[in-house]
Amino acid sequence: MTVTDATSPYEQLKADLGYLQLGRAAECFATVADQAKAEGWSHVEFLARVVAEQAAATTNRRLAARLRYARFPYRRSIEEFDFDFQPSIDRKLLADLATLRFIGEGRSIAFLGQPGCGKTHLAVALATLAVEAGYRGYFTTADDMVVALGRARVEGTWAAKLRTYTAPSVLVVDDVGLLPMARDAAGSFFHVINHRYEKHAPTLVTTNRSLPGWGEIFGDEVVAGAVLDRILHRCVVFNIRGPSWRMREHQALAEAARRPDDDPPTPGGGGRRGR
Repeated sequence: MTVTDATSPYEQLKADLGYLQLGRAAECFATVADQAKAEGWSHVEFLARVVAEQAAATTNRRLAARLRYARFPYRRSIEEFDFDFQPSIDRKLLADLATLRFIGEGRSIAFLGQPGCGKTHLAVALATLAVEAGYRGYFTTADDMVVALGRARVEGTWAAKLRTYTAPSVLVVDDVGLLPMARDAAGSFFHVINHRYEKHAPTLVTTNRSLPGWGEIFGDEVVAGAVLDRILHRCVVFNIRGPSWRMREHQALAEAARRPDDDPPTPGGGGRRGR
């Protein structure tokens, strides 16, 4: 685009930046120019500030898009996790995983424990760190995944749907074993795990079933063995032996309901300690 007699350089620059889809630069360059003039910046310093503003906006926009794609059920961080409530978890090992070296090494992670012990929290927290670092992540429950793949097989879109689960750098498969799988569903699950294993792409799995009991999940010891062989090769396993947060909260509510209205408050009582 060129400057015309009827267009000022300011208007032309703003239009050009918009045409180039540099929206943040178009918004801020005038304000930054005033600051540069007042503080005596060089042309390079002025340009660097405008480019930095645009780069930050682009980074944030892309991160927001990756988070939408990931379909995490919520945002969680490792810092929010209550290690005092779950002392069986190795903090140093988790801190090492938070460096995301496990992605380059192709190491899967398995979180075992009863419902409500924090398995999904930790899996989502690590996957969120990966997405924030620029990797593609995706979250699904085991049941949702095999149902979607079964539907895709009927509709003739199997290959495309399979890529939904094999393409991301990090895949979280939640609640493996919560519901038993039919033979076709177990086969679909195996295909996902096998594709990711061959690509050295880590899979983060949560389950409330012991690993020897996976034969019951898949209804076939051979399929279960093949799945476990690929997940556990170079895998990091967390066996969380602590209690359930949800049960703790349920017990607290039950105790409060049983307490007579005229009972004095418990010394030191107050709100629940969050997860």
